[in-house]
Amino acid sequence: MCRLLILILAAGLLLAGCQQQTPLDLTALEGGARGGDAAAARQLVSLLGQQENDVNDKVYPMVIELGSVMAPYLLEKVESADRIEREHVIAALATLKVNDAVPAISRVLINPELKRRYVAAWALGELLDERGIPPLLTALSDSESEVRKFATRSLIKFGKRAVAPLIDYLPQAPALGAASAVRVLGDIGDNRAIPVLLAAEKGPARREIFLAFGKLRDPRAEEALIAGLKDDDWQVRMNAAMALGPLVSKKAVPALEVTLEDEIHAVREWSARSLEMITGHHLKYRNEKGEYVAPYSIYH
Repeated sequence: MCRLLILILAAGLLLAGCQQQTPLDLTALEGGARGGDAAAARQLVSLLGQQENDVNDKVYPMVIELGSVMAPYLLEKVESADRIEREHVIAALATLKVNDAVPAISRVLINPELKRRYVAAWALGELLDERGIPPLLTALSDSESEVRKFATRSLIKFGKRAVAPLIDYLPQAPALGAASAVRVLGDIGDNRAIPVLLAAEKGPARREIFLAFGKLRDPRAEEALIAGLKDDDWQVRMNAAMALGPLVSKKAVPALEVTLEDEIHAVREWSARSLEMITGHHLKYRNEKGEYVAPYSIYH
């Protein structure tokens, strides 16, 4: 019995000893990485995936402070199977402007098996390397709304450099991708987009196209906008009314006078607002309560 008890106690002490861990010395690891110790640098990168005790939150600023010396070790982990590690690595590479990461980050972005790929879309917008444009275009039709949103924002950051690829992409884009591409073209504000937008204005991205016309303020869109005031979709009518004011389209006045009595409140208000901009005369429209009031000015 005593012998059995001794064996149990010994096993317990052995297990406790195995469970003890050497305290993590982040300062020593940082110093080692700064001095060119590859093992220390790789350990810091691996710790970007350790959430326990907020370790990764402590390591991340160290990695950023160390700068380009960490780039080779971060590049090894861009496509890590550990989501937390992968996200921190991609964020660090984007913050450090490591353009060599673009191909691997692009592969992450277009891999539908990975979660939270919007981080990769954001990163490509930080790096602004044109190799990132094709995967961002692919991401415009992603099944996840956050991926589409961040891909849209990143392409807008590219500005005029993204216009030609977007123009080439739009004619064959799926519905989700087309809507996102049109939003990008409208926000970039390059009038090279007008012909492709006019060609697509009867398609599934019609609402977004009419909104883009308002941002581009190009007279070539005038006829399409006036016709859009009769569209069955009230949002198309609203966007058309919204766009015709900044375009100062005198030809649109009769059609806007008709939509001033539209069944939808927002269409009536934008018609009144645009008529004021075109004619220079103050007027009133019928609000939701049936009262005739002046449109609220959004241009103050």
